Amino acid sequence: MSECTREFFLLNDQLLPVRLFDGRFKPPANYVYEVFRATRGVALFLEDHLGRFFRTADLSGMVIGISDSMLKSGIKKVIGNNGPDDGNLKISLYTDKDGQQLFIYYTPHFYPTSEEFRTGVNTGLLFAERNNPNAKVMDTRLREEADLMKKEQVVYEVLLVDHDGFITEGSRSNVFFIKDNSLITPPAGMVLEGITRKQIIQLAAENEIPLKEEKVHHQNLNNFDGLFISGTSRRVLPVRRVNELEFPVTDPLITKLQQLFEQKVNDYLQKS
Repeated sequence: MSECTREFFLLNDQLLPVRLFDGRFKPPANYVYEVFRATRGVALFLEDHLGRFFRTADLSGMVIGISDSMLKSGIKKVIGNNGPDDGNLKISLYTDKDGQQLFIYYTPHFYPTSEEFRTGVNTGLLFAERNNPNAKVMDTRLREEADLMKKEQVVYEVLLVDHDGFITEGSRSNVFFIKDNSLITPPAGMVLEGITRKQIIQLAAENEIPLKEEKVHHQNLNNFDGLFISGTSRRVLPVRRVNELEFPVTDPLITKLQQLFEQKVNDYLQKS
């Protein structure tokens, strides 16, 4: 499957047909990237995504001559030339022998089905961790290891476990645990701070939902009433099983957060 979909992509400041993408996109094993969702022609929570993109570049020691307005202009051009259907866009940035290469393009997405939102998904535990969890840098080795485990164990997502046995995040998501009508999520320093994670934390504060950032050891999973994963594609997605441990997916807190998040998306679309 190609990394790039639809009809056109942007390379630096040039709009090109998708058929040329594979011949131009030659990134190293680790490169800076950002993924966000477009709905009805609007890039959702774009300011937050671009903020994280620039922070990642800074954490990676990359000096980039690209401004916020340049990125927004490029994103608008890609969306405008590919149609307003829902989809995920990706910004990829790396340096090769020809200099800095900036790509903006639609990338394949796999949104949960309505059934998965209703009945939850199965997950597994992968004992691995990111080298720099706060930076959104593609780690090809870890991505391949996670994707292989998903395929072999037939699970929707894998939760990463660090060398001390604490759950940090999903391979492409953040994780929230539920205990006594309260939320617990791993501390920001341990994870890539997802934009959806940020929105959920804000929603919890606005709606007086107790939330703590605490480490959760994988051996203590059975102490929780439930859990869900969050992300650009997943939004608020209940987890039905972690390895062989089953969890209920009907916790009213999950349903409430799903509704609150959808309302937040609608509010954003109306203001854009």
